[in-house]
Amino acid sequence: MRWYILKALLIKEWQRHLANRGGIALAILLVAAAALLSVFAPTEVAAGTGFVGGVHHCFIEFDQQTPLIQHLQANTPAELGGQIVFRRLGEGEKLDGLLVYQPGTGAIQIRQILAHKSPTGRDTISVYVWHPDGDPLALAPYEAWLWREIRRALSDQARHSGVQLPADPDFDTQNHWILEEAHKRFQDQLALARKSSPGDPPSVPDLQVNRKGLGGKVLDFRAAVATGLVVFSLYFACVYLLPTLNCEERERGVLLAQALSPASPSEILVAKFLFYPTLGIGLATTLAAIYKTAVLSSLFFWLALMAVGAGFLGIGMTLAALARTQRAAFLGGMCYLLSVSMVLLICSTNNIPYLSNLAVEYHGPRILHAALSGDVHTRHWGHLFGAVVLGIAWLGGAAWLFRRRGWQ
Repeated sequence: MRWYILKALLIKEWQRHLANRGGIALAILLVAAAALLSVFAPTEVAAGTGFVGGVHHCFIEFDQQTPLIQHLQANTPAELGGQIVFRRLGEGEKLDGLLVYQPGTGAIQIRQILAHKSPTGRDTISVYVWHPDGDPLALAPYEAWLWREIRRALSDQARHSGVQLPADPDFDTQNHWILEEAHKRFQDQLALARKSSPGDPPSVPDLQVNRKGLGGKVLDFRAAVATGLVVFSLYFACVYLLPTLNCEERERGVLLAQALSPASPSEILVAKFLFYPTLGIGLATTLAAIYKTAVLSSLFFWLALMAVGAGFLGIGMTLAALARTQRAAFLGGMCYLLSVSMVLLICSTNNIPYLSNLAVEYHGPRILHAALSGDVHTRHWGHLFGAVVLGIAWLGGAAWLFRRRGWQ
């Protein structure tokens, strides 16, 4: 290997990419997306909400401003702040006279009827829960807050009017108080029935409810999005740019001119092996640092980047050797991506073992997500080993294929 030839080839690749405004624009967009994720994405997402599915905004719609509505407005929880929007009935978007709610939103309508207009002679509160079709639990966190605050508001109103009430239950976020009050009411009803029953009905035992989370951690959506950006940056540099620009060189005769120059096929190949993964890893490192600077001190992160970069480089170089034109290279990359995604989806949904382990795309996101979320376990080292083996296999096959026909 002659360094001055490698240097000239690397400078040539760098100058070509400086002239590629589309690639530069996409890289800037990726950096901007990572910055927006770091600044604006919430660090915690309430249950039932998220970046995919669920409800991220709940409208509390009311027909009249009453003390109950004022109490709800004054006691919006901090964890749902910004996700609960109060508005009068009829103020939302309408289509053919009907209220329309955008995807990812739901509504709780509160209508109150005064005692003199109610058939029961008492004030009536009607609550209508409008949830996404097929997902009745999507508004669970908002409903839990609503029932808790309605109970507290009515208790406060009764005490202000002079009624002596027992102390309020412990309004826990898991709504155990609803179960405990319902069970206590059942115990009281059975105690009254025992006095008038000829037999001796059994007593109802006390009820205790304990709720605990599973041992595994839930998916960190911010780390998942950051992982997607990092993986895409590697894929963009090694599986999209490399085959496309290599085929452009072949179409224009630049690749053949390099083969006829003093540069050997091995030197041409090494220059590409050095430039494109460096470009992809540099962009991926920038995105990861914007998301979490501390990840740069993680050895596992750097090993994961190099393993995934090597695998994608081998895939990209294989496409570059097989494709004859830029169009074929682009379509080949898209077809490969869709095919592998389909196979991984089928294996996951149908519990097909072992086949997924043959794809770099199976191991890569797992090890990168573990590094970005700071949750690396023994199984992730196994995925890292699998990514390294696949990367070496792809690089070896790509080098052999390129030396035989890639430069022609």
